[in-house]
Amino acid sequence: MRGILIDPGKPPEIRNVPDTAQGLDAYLGGSVRVKRFSTQPAALVYLPGLPGRALPTRFYDGQWYYGRLLIVGRRRGRQVLLPQALAEDLAQKFHDTEVKRL
Repeated sequence: MRGILIDPGKPPEIRNVPDTAQGLDAYLGGSVRVKRFSTQPAALVYLPGLPGRALPTRFYDGQWYYGRLLIVGRRRGRQVLLPQALAEDLAQKFHDTEVKRL
């Protein structure tokens, strides 16, 4: 399934990502959390509890996120295909370390 991979110090990269919760856990290396974007059918997937153990990756919505991040399509509490145009738009917006409003 299409998603956006964001590693510390690197630009966002559109690529295929797992399409299940268990797959996302394995891909990121632990039990993930999901922060839904209020204005887009997408969400930020991250590992909690990494401050001090991983490099800061992005500052978004008043909070630092650490380590490897993913952005996936999300609608009605389920992971869905992230449309190509939205993936390109979000990759551009998450290019800088400090993310402005979506």
